[in-house]
Amino acid sequence: MKKEHLTDAVICRMNDKILEVSRILRDTQRRHLIVLNDNDSPIGIISTVDINNRVVAENKDPEKTKATEIMTKNPAMTDLGDSYEKAYQTMARLGTHSIPVTEKGKLIGMLEFMTALNIKRQEGK
Repeated sequence: MKKEHLTDAVICRMNDKILEVSRILRDTQRRHLIVLNDNDSPIGIISTVDINNRVVAENKDPEKTKATEIMTKNPAMTDLGDSYEKAYQTMARLGTHSIPVTEKGKLIGMLEFMTALNIKRQEGK
């Protein structure tokens, strides 16, 4: 996998409050972000649906609730050394549009499903 095929990941830190997380999502116009620990390793993912279902619907205070309290833990990831085929198969199996890419355990970007599909097609020729 090549770094130039990755997009920037939208992130938050594990101790960020949900009010800040929701503002990051609003400002970037994205539907999900990756939660990083202090070592820049992905530990979870939060979507706008998570905020609605786990904060708003449960009447939790977004100024006090931390990202780690509502995130989905252990998100599927792929490593920079993995093949596009492996990343594509993971996304297809999970029905996701992108997957976090790590190098030596640290987040370096996101691989989009269509990018993986197009490269997979090119490699198959």
